[in-house]
Formats: sequence, structure tokens, C-alpha cells
Amino acid sequence: MDELFDDRSEEPPRQPVCPVGFCPIGFALSATDQVRPEVVEHLVAAGREMLLAMKAFVDARTEGLARTSPIEKIDIS
Repeated sequence: MDELFDDRSEEPPRQPVCPVGFCPIGFALSATDQVRPEVVEHLVAAGREMLLAMKAFVDARTEGLARTSPIEKIDIS
């Protein structure tokens, strides 16, 4: 008889929510939680390629900035 008046119902498990408003990590975890693994792999590969392109761009820009140091090493014998 107690089961009929039991107000406690089975609630679905809640997903963890990041307490920070616009946390990029929490947003990414909640967004990728419901997508297929192939999509996540594709997005990770695209992100890796983007970071490699940015690294190549920065390396190319800093290559022309060969700075000479005003300090000169003198060997004392």
C-alpha cells in the first residue's frame, strides 16, 4: 500500500553541469556527450590541423625576425 503513495519517483541521472557560465571545456563536454564518436574524431582532427596551420604561420613570421643579441661571448684562455 505504501508503494501507491510514494512520491519519490525514479529520476533520470543528471548530466554534470559546469558552474562557470561560458566555460569552453564544460560546453565542449556537454556538446560532445550526445554526438556520435565519428563526429568527435572529425572535430578533433580538424582542430589539430587548424593548430598545426597556426603554428606554421607563427613559425614563418618569426623566422624573419632573427634578433641579434647585444651580448657577445668572449672566451678567456
